[in-house]
Amino acid sequence: MVDLVESLRAVDGAEARVIAHLGSLDFTVEYVRDDLESRYSDRDLESAYRLIMANQVTGDEFKQLIDESFEAQTLFFENVVVFVLPSARYEAIFASFDRTEPFPVLDLIDAADRS
Repeated sequence: MVDLVESLRAVDGAEARVIAHLGSLDFTVEYVRDDLESRYSDRDLESAYRLIMANQVTGDEFKQLIDESFEAQTLFFENVVVFVLPSARYEAIFASFDRTEPFPVLDLIDAADRS
């Protein structure tokens, strides 16, 4: 996991915010940028985990429907880009970044695939 965190943080043009491993029953925050540590409570993180995992379950059903797998779910917000990178059934890597123009979407997916 350390290699993956470092690979994602090393992508030019992508300032990492939070990177976490999402397991089927629990999550582990692997990296949080210093200026954001006090911004998220344990309750906030738990709520986010539950919402993302609920989406993972429906995502599995959608993948079966279209007969395709996906490398990443990407959410674009006004100032943040979020990646959910599936690693196993009901497990994933969550990674959020500051949104910049241009944003290196494919570079981040490639970095995750290499790790």
